Amino acid sequence: MPYIGYSAESETYQAAGVSAYKSLQAHVEKRMANGLQVGFSYTYSHALDEQSALGLFYNGNNPNNLRDGYASADFDRTHLINFNYLYQLPNFLSEHLIAARVVNSWAIQGLTVLQSGQPYSIIDYSGAVGSIYYGVADGITNPIVPLAPGCTPQSAKTGASGAFTQGGGMPALKASCFTLPALPPGSLNGGIPSNDAYETTFTSGQRNIFRQAWQRRADMSLVKTVQLKERWSLRYSVDVYNLTNTISFDVPINNVTQNGGYNPFPIQGQPALPSRCGQDQIRPLTASSTVPPDSASLTRPPAVHDKSRCLCDYNSSLQLTCT
Repeated sequence: MPYIGYSAESETYQAAGVSAYKSLQAHVEKRMANGLQVGFSYTYSHALDEQSALGLFYNGNNPNNLRDGYASADFDRTHLINFNYLYQLPNFLSEHLIAARVVNSWAIQGLTVLQSGQPYSIIDYSGAVGSIYYGVADGITNPIVPLAPGCTPQSAKTGASGAFTQGGGMPALKASCFTLPALPPGSLNGGIPSNDAYETTFTSGQRNIFRQAWQRRADMSLVKTVQLKERWSLRYSVDVYNLTNTISFDVPINNVTQNGGYNPFPIQGQPALPSRCGQDQIRPLTASSTVPPDSASLTRPPAVHDKSRCLCDYNSSLQLTCT
C-alpha cells in the first residue's frame, strides 16, 4: 500500500559494489646531452570493478549478485607504453649572420604511445537474457550474452576487426560461439510452468571477457625557435599527428538484439509478431535453436523468451562493426 507523503513514483538508491586498482610504473630518461633527450615510460595496471559507470541505473550484469560481475573495468588499460624524444639540430651558421635566423635553431620532437585495448562484453537489452526479471526488454542493466559450451573468448574471435562488414568483411566474433542462459521448464520451484521452455536468467560471470585490439599512435613535430631578445623568443612548429597513418579501432558494436521480432504491445486479437512475418516464415523458438552454418552475416540464435515469440528467418542479426 502507498505511504502517505510519498509519491507513487518515489525511488530509493543505495551505494554498493567494490572496485580495485593496482599498477606498476617504470620510467627511464636520458636527459639533454649533445642535443638529444629521450624518455621511456611503461605502466602495467589493472582496474577491476562490478560496474564502471556512475548513472541512474546499475550497468553491471546481474543486480541480484553484484560480485558475479567483478571483472576488469570497462576503462581498464593493462599496458601503456610511452616513448618521447627531442633532438636539437646543430647550428649550421654563426649566430652573427642574418641567415642564421633561418638556418639555425631547428629541432625534431615526437611522442609515440602504445596501449592495450579496452575490455567489453556482448550484451542484449531486448529481453532475450534475464527474461524472468524484465519481460521483453531490459534497459536498466547490461545483460551479458554467454558463450556457448566449448567456446572460449579466444576461439570466439574471427581474427577480423569487424570494421568492414558492410563492405563484405568478416565480423569480429562468431555467432556460433554464443548461446542463451535458458532455464529448464518447471524450475524456480514451479515458478516457470512445466510447458514453458522459453525463459532465461542472467549469465554467470563472463563480464568483459573480450578486449579490443591494441591502439598505436606516433606524433612528430618540426620546431623552429627564433630568439628575439634575451627574454623573448618566437616559436614555429609543424605538427604531424598519427605520422604512420595507423588505424586504431574502437570497441566493436556489442549491443545485440536477439528478440527484435517480438512486439511487446500487440493489439488484442492480433499475434505478437510484426506484420511482415508471414506464417510460412515463422520459426518457433526453441532452446536448441542454432544459427545456420551457411549464415553470411553474424546472426544470433533466436531469443528464448516467450513461447508465443518467433523470428522471421533469423531476421535479428548482429553485425559487430567498428564505431
